[in-house]
Amino acid sequence: MDEVISTSRRSLVRGAAWSVPVIAATTAAPAFAASPCPAVTLAWASLGNGTTFSSTTVGGVVVTLAVTGQTGAANNRTVSTTATGGQTSNLRFYSTSADGSSQTATISFTRDGKAVSVLNLGFSFLDIDSGGNSWNDNVSVGTGGFAYVIANTTYVRGAGTVASPFRANGNDTSSNTQGSSTNGNVAVSWSSAVSSVSFTYIQSLAAAGSPFIGISNLSFQPVIC
Repeated sequence: MDEVISTSRRSLVRGAAWSVPVIAATTAAPAFAASPCPAVTLAWASLGNGTTFSSTTVGGVVVTLAVTGQTGAANNRTVSTTATGGQTSNLRFYSTSADGSSQTATISFTRDGKAVSVLNLGFSFLDIDSGGNSWNDNVSVGTGGFAYVIANTTYVRGAGTVASPFRANGNDTSSNTQGSSTNGNVAVSWSSAVSSVSFTYIQSLAAAGSPFIGISNLSFQPVIC
């Protein structure tokens, strides 16, 4: 996605918000099956528009973000209340313009300074698309055991792996994946216990402007209340 090109959907009017698809848990780790803890949500907008996110506490769990690789693009890892993939509460990751620019984001969960597991973690990648020769978003998930739902396979394809990342289904899908649209979204979830998850955002060509993707609010069930 490109925030600079004048014909970009960034200049279009944003529309209605979208509810992130929730993927029901199909299995539960036996050791945590009886956890009484209620599900909680990390709402990015509650942290303030423009906030550079590092960590926050929700449901007694400290959620921390670390990024490695080519992370120096302006506004990287910032909270936005501008519609992205139909979500006005999102965290944006901006890529640099270098061909093959790549950054890996790791979201970790701790309590009292120690890693802690959560169940039923879910969020969506927002606005995965291509601007022709201007940008081409690719996302691979580094933590196994996830389920995924592509909102619209006309515009996004892939399995979220290194060999087959989530990516635009076509050379230029930007006109059909504007900020108010869910067409560029992919919901991911882990029903089993995880203490951290990671994903990698890549540009598969030399990008123009300020390409980015977003992630939606996080939802999860703490194992320890």
